[in-house]
Amino acid sequence: MRRILLVIIAGALALAAFGVVSAGQDPRVVRYTLPVPGLAAPLRIVQLSDSHASAIDMPPERLRRVAAMMNALHPDIIVLTGDYVSGDPARWSKAQTRAALAPFDALRAPLGVFAVLGNHDGAGNTAAAFAGGPVRLLVGERADVGPLTIVGANDIDRGSPAVEAMRRAIRTAPPGKPVLVLVHEPIFFTWLEKRPVVMIAGHTHGGQIKLPVLGAWSINAYYAAHARGVFRAGQQQMLVSSGLGTTFLPMRIGVPPEIVLLTLVPA
Repeated sequence: MRRILLVIIAGALALAAFGVVSAGQDPRVVRYTLPVPGLAAPLRIVQLSDSHASAIDMPPERLRRVAAMMNALHPDIIVLTGDYVSGDPARWSKAQTRAALAPFDALRAPLGVFAVLGNHDGAGNTAAAFAGGPVRLLVGERADVGPLTIVGANDIDRGSPAVEAMRRAIRTAPPGKPVLVLVHEPIFFTWLEKRPVVMIAGHTHGGQIKLPVLGAWSINAYYAAHARGVFRAGQQQMLVSSGLGTTFLPMRIGVPPEIVLLTLVPA
């Protein structure tokens, strides 16, 4: 019995060590292609989610490497879908938040770099940290960008005002123009109205720890079922990224860190 217990403990420690190493690796690039009605030509979008800067596995130099990887994909648009800092956002000063987000200043895309807030982001500090830089923060508003309208939902206040602001921004988009909706939490997909849109989300970390048979870990049944990948409801499509960083435990098992390269093509 003692030998069995030692084997179990050794196996658990080895798995944990593997998870820590995996979490700190440079992200893989995961590619998706989605057909979009009304689009005249293909469009390359690079997404990064859940960077959780200044966590033990996310030092500034790592985030700078990731930003360089994103630029090297030559995207038309870059989108950031929240959770830029780690831990309680109330404990982050403006200076700390600014330092954490500084690597994003290097991001470049011809049609722009756009971001939304996540549940780990302090609204005021994050907005101030992005101000004056290349990243445009969308909080319940839209931006008409080239062939797209981009809408950003407000995850900091995700109750009915945030949902209505998102819906209003979608409703007022130019008729016939494709709409890209940026959110942090995938639950916003259930609150869309009927207009065809493509939604891009993060938040789930893909479960962060995904074991055989057990699947992706989540305390939320909806997020467990929508941990990563593409989901459809009628003419609406959602892409959920498992993201870059970690929370609670600095490890990833079965869910490596990722950057998403999404190519939108004419339907």
